[in-house]
Amino acid sequence: MARSYATVGQMTTYAVDKAVSSPDLASHRDHTAHVELMLSHMLEFVLMAPRSREAFLRTIARSERGTGAIVADPRPRRSSPDLVADLLPEDGAAEDAARLGVAVRVQSPLSTARLVRIAAALGPDPQDAIVSIVRSHDADAQRRTAAEATAQLEATTPAVPAIVVSTWSRIGKKLAKADPGHKDLWETIGEIGENAGSPVVQYPLDARALLTSPRVAEELHGHLELLRRASRELLNTSPRFSTRRGQVGAHLQAGVTRARAGLELGEADRGTLVHARRGTRTPIPLGIGSLEDPAELALADERLDALARDAAAWRADPSLLPDPPELIGTAVSPEAEGARLLLWALFHPTLLAERGFALAPARRQPALTSTTLALRLVEADGEPEVLYRISVGGAAPWTSLVPRVTREATAELAPESYAVAPGKGQSTSDFVWEVHRALRSLTIPVRDLRG
Repeated sequence: MARSYATVGQMTTYAVDKAVSSPDLASHRDHTAHVELMLSHMLEFVLMAPRSREAFLRTIARSERGTGAIVADPRPRRSSPDLVADLLPEDGAAEDAARLGVAVRVQSPLSTARLVRIAAALGPDPQDAIVSIVRSHDADAQRRTAAEATAQLEATTPAVPAIVVSTWSRIGKKLAKADPGHKDLWETIGEIGENAGSPVVQYPLDARALLTSPRVAEELHGHLELLRRASRELLNTSPRFSTRRGQVGAHLQAGVTRARAGLELGEADRGTLVHARRGTRTPIPLGIGSLEDPAELALADERLDALARDAAAWRADPSLLPDPPELIGTAVSPEAEGARLLLWALFHPTLLAERGFALAPARRQPALTSTTLALRLVEADGEPEVLYRISVGGAAPWTSLVPRVTREATAELAPESYAVAPGKGQSTSDFVWEVHRALRSLTIPVRDLRG
């Protein structure tokens, strides 16, 4: 490959062509595995150049040895590394058959057992080397599992390969300097690797300020209580998250069908978060905001009584829903709407699917209560009897909106649950990814039981 003609477009095209024709693609069911396959071939493309290989070995693999082609051929076993190469002997000895294995990850670090299996797949040479490339967030955890794997190998194997942990950020920054001829390519690989495992949730919000504020929690809880109360009085049902296929976001609703209107909690419109909607048609605001004093509560009661009397008409045709002369109560604040946007990203079906979770069936979705808002999930490829939850609240009154991830009890496992608070200055994307990663961590004991 001529260094002067290598472009990001050529690298991406090469990776796409190789990935779509790879037999590994059929065994990869989740989005992040597809991304890892792409990144393997992007690395393979850049490492065709001798200078780039030299820079990679010296800067990332921390090796002074040379190597031939570093290839991302289809893996013979699931435990095989993503890229492999023969390391050239230091003294020209033909019998030196050391190998290099590169494992790429964008979702979670390699487990201790997986690192041990990769070492076994490489062979028995003590000069073997393994390079694990992970997101910066996972580097510390990967170093711990690398140390555990080394200890296990030393106890059972005379030849223990060196395990080097690097990050996509380091790939993008260090190799851009060490191999300036391919600066754009390295920076692209680094950026994709760091961001591919993270959902794109680019709201300009301060997650920590919104979700830990008692005032914001109380206000959003008030809107949820309005939805719950209105659903009971107008529809004789309770709100739940919809499990309808094809929906493009989280949808907390009661009684909404293609044929009949119901109620939902959605985007702020004319001061309210609660709307009437039928199917996918434009929602119509209920006309009630935050209720803070007895006079506003009395007006809201009158409004709901009137809607209850005309329910048959407006449920068949939401355009018949009468507009109130003015908003009852106080208009929703930007902070409460921001908190709803952030929580709805946590409950987003597509983002959860990328983490390997599917929505539990509608009959198993928990109803909104006066204390808890929750979405129930199952692993997309796991046991349907193992249930997981993302929830907010849990007590009255609400003093924060910090989410909690839970694995519900099974016959073999006790329940496990913990809160995930946003960090100072943490972006919305990183926070959503952190919550979904925490949820994913709850599946590890289940997978261990399956063997």
